[in-house]
Amino acid sequence: MKKFIAVLFSLAVTSFAANVQILEPTGADFSADAPTIVKSLLRAAVSKSGNTPVEDASEIQLRTSIMSMGGHLLVVCEQLKGGAVVISSKQKSIGVDDLDVAIEKATVEALLGHQDNLVDQAPAENAQKSEPLPVNTSVITVEVEEKPAEEKPLEKRPTRNYNGFGLGVALWHNYDYSRDTTNKDDKDVDRDWSTSFVFHYARIFEVSNHAAITLLNNMDMVFGKGWQIHETFLIGGRYYIQSGAVSPYFGAGIGLGGQFDNHYAEFSEYFAIGIAGGVEAGVVFFRNSAMQLELGAAWDALWDGFESFDRRFGAGSLYIAINY
Repeated sequence: MKKFIAVLFSLAVTSFAANVQILEPTGADFSADAPTIVKSLLRAAVSKSGNTPVEDASEIQLRTSIMSMGGHLLVVCEQLKGGAVVISSKQKSIGVDDLDVAIEKATVEALLGHQDNLVDQAPAENAQKSEPLPVNTSVITVEVEEKPAEEKPLEKRPTRNYNGFGLGVALWHNYDYSRDTTNKDDKDVDRDWSTSFVFHYARIFEVSNHAAITLLNNMDMVFGKGWQIHETFLIGGRYYIQSGAVSPYFGAGIGLGGQFDNHYAEFSEYFAIGIAGGVEAGVVFFRNSAMQLELGAAWDALWDGFESFDRRFGAGSLYIAINY
């Protein structure tokens, strides 16, 4: 008996089947093959509604738009007849994984509403020549088992990676040897402030519109009466105050550093290696582009050795860099 009722229901749906032209969907830009995927889902949904999807021009047309709204995807299906919207429907999808369900629901609802209008909008002359169609008052009950929605992991945002190269100027200083009580017999060396050149390199991993993980390398060099080479390698983070094309930022990092300075009398004092830290701030221009221009300022500090923080070298720098 159930099979007999199902056959009658299928015949009833088939009798109202129509050709539906599927127009090119708009807004399907979440991947390179998104338009093809969406159009395939629309054809399947039209077939499921009992209608026939066609590519050629037809009296009935299906226009679909996909839009982003508050982190969700909104699917809007509009039924066109003679260029005018007959009925429209909309469905919201949490993400791309649920987009097929939203497309199917929106399409079927729009087509079923259109079929109701076909009965109401029958030509007047045909109504005069024929008797009214009998009304089918039978009711078909379909039991659907509702399953709880599965919890899905949060979608991951793809990171944008940049290499940054820059040049600029720096103000470098050593530590005051005359205050080091452990080396009273050596030649005193006062704290020396020297202008130098800086070479800046950065590896930037943007994990959100406002945050990035950074690997920073600043190398300051002075060549003249006294030679100094000051270099730090820092791992840290950066926060962008705004996410527009022009984005000010500030950040910090910690790591290791090395130093060469021939101001001192003993050769053993020329070299230093130890813990380093630093802070940075600046502005990134054309941030929404694949290539960016950056104006930055940084302060790096290096402590000689890993046990004492008495000997500190430092350098403040200004630079201009290209990120790509």
